[in-house]
Amino acid sequence: MSDDEPITEIAVPPVLVPETNRQWKLTPALNLLEKSRQIAIVSADTEDDARAIATTADPMGRNWQDAHLFTADSIETVEWHVIGDVVFRSTPTPPAPKLKPKRTKKA
Repeated sequence: MSDDEPITEIAVPPVLVPETNRQWKLTPALNLLEKSRQIAIVSADTEDDARAIATTADPMGRNWQDAHLFTADSIETVEWHVIGDVVFRSTPTPPAPKLKPKRTKKA
């Protein structure tokens, strides 16, 4: 192709993706004894959709749809997010307080 030939442009309709300003934070409900915990932040319109998306996307195979294992909190943001975006994040839990050993008196 020489520099003198015009480039032909092909008109293509824009790609539309569903967006929402709602995110869901899914957190473990009962793993207080673990050293760290995995949470999921999912862009979805409903809690059921967020749980299904997280379950499908989780490489560890967790069942995020179980409401007894994972709680869901809705977050309304000013930014728009593509529905189906998932962020998995590990958060450390605070360390348990260290107990001092009891001293015994020598007889």
